[in-house]
Amino acid sequence: MRRTHLMLLLVLLVGVLGTGPRAQEPPPKEAFKAVHLVTLTSTDLATLLASLADVNAAIAEAGHPETRYRLYKVVGKQAGHYNYMWESSWPSGAVYDRVHKSPAFQAATKKHPEMERLMKNETYNRYVEVTSAKS
Repeated sequence: MRRTHLMLLLVLLVGVLGTGPRAQEPPPKEAFKAVHLVTLTSTDLATLLASLADVNAAIAEAGHPETRYRLYKVVGKQAGHYNYMWESSWPSGAVYDRVHKSPAFQAATKKHPEMERLMKNETYNRYVEVTSAKS
């Protein structure tokens, strides 16, 4: 339980500072998706959308307009307690690192300290594509 709390704290720091556990655990070298599962209120939704707009502008400014964070909500009967998911698709870990270290991205995350609260109880994972073995 204590380890879970520590990991959540480190994930929150990443959202606010753009550094932290994700920097300590390098992203995959290949293309991957970053997925955040969160529970939001209607007020939180407006806050998150404004934050993501600024972060997406910073990603474009860093030279990767094709990469952006997208927000999705649950439709139909909800399973579990997360009602929103935001995700991004990265062409490589190198691009992810360059963007997250860029001055524009750092400024965008510092502009929105409220993200810490929104990410407090999130579940965050990175996913790489699973392909069949070639013979």
